[in-house]
Amino acid sequence: MQVFGTSDVGMRRSLNEDNFSVETFDDVVIALVCDGMGGASAGEVASRIACRTFMTTLTPKIREIKENIADKTELIIKVERAIYNASEKANEEVYSKANLDDSLSGMGTTLSGCIIIEDILWTFNVGDSRVYHITKDSAKQLTVDHSFVQTLLDEGKITLAEAQNHPNKNVILRALGVTKNVECDVCHMEVNKGYYLICSDGLSNYFDSDKFIKVLSSFKGLSEKAEDLVTYANSMGGSDNITVILIDTEK
Repeated sequence: MQVFGTSDVGMRRSLNEDNFSVETFDDVVIALVCDGMGGASAGEVASRIACRTFMTTLTPKIREIKENIADKTELIIKVERAIYNASEKANEEVYSKANLDDSLSGMGTTLSGCIIIEDILWTFNVGDSRVYHITKDSAKQLTVDHSFVQTLLDEGKITLAEAQNHPNKNVILRALGVTKNVECDVCHMEVNKGYYLICSDGLSNYFDSDKFIKVLSSFKGLSEKAEDLVTYANSMGGSDNITVILIDTEK
């Protein structure tokens, strides 16, 4: 597998409040994106704390699980539990920091990513940063947004096309650090050929399946494909920070 991540401030923001992190070892990939929110620089602080805390909590645990557990069912359960624990720890750290410093009060962050161990994929998310699986034929969203617009979609009150341009599309209903406790959604599935894309809403706000497939079907290297997705988002207006992690499962 090959992994590449990049982040860009976009066209309209002066500060990049996104953070991302990638760890690879043996047949393991851990990758996540955090999109911070809050006044002044608080969003960047929230996403940085969450990213660092999640990774430093999760990575050694995944190493331990990988080394000591051979049974697939037990592996799945243990990894899911480790993800929940890491997200809880990240939430506690952001929440605590926000309550100790008035200038950071109310800050929070999304968190979305995936873990690959051999042929198993786990996705996890809080908020509206997303994980996609993209092949030469399709682009499928694997995570479900915790957002106002997603609620309207689930209730059948708006269409996908209406959701794309809804005035409240950036209103999220769940974020790390905003409340004392938060629930992280975790799913597992078999790893499939193609690309796994983790991104903040700076890219997903401009989601176009044909465009994403075209970019990832080119003969360019993985880093160039990631940068092309950033360039595309900026060409569409670049209204927010843009963070992209690409995982090529066939390399």
